[in-house]
Amino acid sequence: MKRGLIVIAILLAALLAAGGCSAQGPCLIPGSDLFLVQDLPLTRDLNFTANLEDILESYRYTKNYSAGSFDCMDACIIATRLLQEHGYNPGTMARFALKGWDGDSHMWLSVSDGLGRFAFIETGAFASGRPVIGEVVGADESDNYSSGYVLISPMKVMKCFGYSEERFLSNLGAAEKISTGPIILRPEKRDEKRSGWTYRQTGQMMEDS
Repeated sequence: MKRGLIVIAILLAALLAAGGCSAQGPCLIPGSDLFLVQDLPLTRDLNFTANLEDILESYRYTKNYSAGSFDCMDACIIATRLLQEHGYNPGTMARFALKGWDGDSHMWLSVSDGLGRFAFIETGAFASGRPVIGEVVGADESDNYSSGYVLISPMKVMKCFGYSEERFLSNLGAAEKISTGPIILRPEKRDEKRSGWTYRQTGQMMEDS
C-alpha cells in the first residue's frame, strides 16, 4: 500500500507540473479520490460473465465515438448507470499517460463477482462500430485491464483533468435499449454461496454440507 501511495504522489506531481490540476494545489487526494490496484484476479464465474454480456449487448449508444466529446469517459458513466439498474455495481478504473511517458490514457470498468474476482469491461468497443455499450474483456487481454487506478470519485478526477461536469451530464441519456425481450439473469456462483448458508432456530449461522 505504501508503494501505491508513492506512485500516486509521483503521478500527482507530474499532473501539477503539466498543468492538469488546480494551480492552487493537488485536486486529487490519494485514498479518497483514487487508489492503485495491481493484478486483480479474473472471474471464473461463466454465468456472471454471461449476464454482463447480455446487459451490454442489449443497449447501444445513440452517439458516435468522438475523442474529447464522447469517448471512454462518457461510456463509463453511461454503462455504470445501466449496469446498476440490473443490480451490478461497477468501479471505474484508469491509466494515465503523462507527457514523456509511454502509453495512452484510458478508462474502463471492473465488476466484482462477489467472490473476490473481477470482470473487466471495455466501454470503448463502440468506437469500432459495434452496437454495444461495452465488451467483457477475455482472459487473453485481461492483463491490460487488471491493474490501474480505481477512481472512487470518477467525476472529480475528470474535472481535475479539465473536463466539465456538464459534458457528461448532457451525454448521460445517450444510450437506448435494442433488445426486444426482458433481460433474464442466470444464477451466479455468489448466489449459490449465499444459498448455502442457513440459520438454526437459535439464530446461529451454519453452512450447508
